[in-house]
Amino acid sequence: MTNPTTLLTEAFARVPAYRAFLSARGAGPETPWEALPLITKKDYLLVNEVADLCWDGSVEGCHVIGASSGFSRAGSVFWPKRPKDEGDYAAAIERMLIERFAIDRKRTLVFVCLAFGTWFGGMQLATATRTMAASGRHPLTVALPGLNLGEAVEIYRRFAQNYEQVVWITNPSNVNLIAALLARAGITPPPGSISFPVIGEYFSEGFREHVAERFGHPADAPFCVFTGYGSADAGGLGDETAVTIALRKHIFHRPALSQQLFGTADTPMLLTPMPGVLLECIDGRIVVSKDLAIPLVRYDTGDAGGLISRALLCEVCDLPPELAAALPETVLYVYGRASDAIVFYGTNLMMQDINRHFLALPAAFGYGGLFEVKPCSRDGITTFAFKVFAHSADGAARCAAYADSLIAFLKGHSLEFAAKYDPLCASLGEPLITVTLADPATLPARTKHRFIVEA
Repeated sequence: MTNPTTLLTEAFARVPAYRAFLSARGAGPETPWEALPLITKKDYLLVNEVADLCWDGSVEGCHVIGASSGFSRAGSVFWPKRPKDEGDYAAAIERMLIERFAIDRKRTLVFVCLAFGTWFGGMQLATATRTMAASGRHPLTVALPGLNLGEAVEIYRRFAQNYEQVVWITNPSNVNLIAALLARAGITPPPGSISFPVIGEYFSEGFREHVAERFGHPADAPFCVFTGYGSADAGGLGDETAVTIALRKHIFHRPALSQQLFGTADTPMLLTPMPGVLLECIDGRIVVSKDLAIPLVRYDTGDAGGLISRALLCEVCDLPPELAAALPETVLYVYGRASDAIVFYGTNLMMQDINRHFLALPAAFGYGGLFEVKPCSRDGITTFAFKVFAHSADGAARCAAYADSLIAFLKGHSLEFAAKYDPLCASLGEPLITVTLADPATLPARTKHRFIVEA
């Protein structure tokens, strides 16, 4: 059901929550599409009973319940899925691995280093790759260490020499951790032998080139690290292909062109839109309409981005003819995370949520109302140093209490963070989040406070 008029009419007739949402705003199936109110996670998905959000007001026909990876005041959000929503996911993963890594011909070891449990991404990929390996159709072996990166590196040390290549599926921010752990173990992988399909985070084109250099791929190798775009609530929305990656590289190396097209010299991710989804750009945000177990009609993802036509790209980009001819009619572009958030190894941590937690602490903590966090990279490992401004900021015990409180809060409000934090720290042998205290009086009065401080 990709026709927007049909989706609107059917959703109004068969989805109780959507019918009530439109009726409360004086809208209905006869309302022009462009005038329909947008739905959001906050004012629609989180305020209705799950069954009322589904077709015919029922979860009947849903075969799995999974969690979003986001961090919100409500914590992780759970979504039902139908078999139709996942479609031929396993077949699509198999096609991707054959087309991009020739797993039908090359002996391949696949790692899935993602959060498991209820997270759609990790469990889908683990299930699909293990089933594929068990079929015997390809010379393929799968290892599923999850977020135990130390174990993954040990498996690599013992087994990698038996394979022509390794495909390491993980989050982008784990790539540097894996590289650091390999180096610590004295392991130097053969050049170009490890590739990283990644999910869960934005990354820059500079990061792709860094990975290519670090793991011995040619500088223009498209699939040394690549990703898609989507979410638990909206499903898959876009996919990086060899063509869109080549386009991003072309623009990335021409900062003035990137500035002209996207308003930034750091070229956003460029993707081919997935079939079966209607994408719009409204006020600089990506809006999705899609037939799912919980149908979405003009759903405001809150993600910054938009759509750009092949005609415009060909007009202003001076593209090589073969690249111009291969572009899709429309290219989806997606910027990084919002400025009031940091991404902790694939989990979005909102600064205002953390500030609300600190404000709610007992008076004995003496919270001064402000904190800063500085992401720090060393040897490819990113840690997050929190400086909390507190009255009576002296004392190791108070500092430890803040740290314990912060970690407990983050674990309690994001199941994905809870699953990741201890295994990642154990893998690296050090805490990835540290807390120090400072006197609020040391803040210069003229300085505009920013939660996130550049290293």
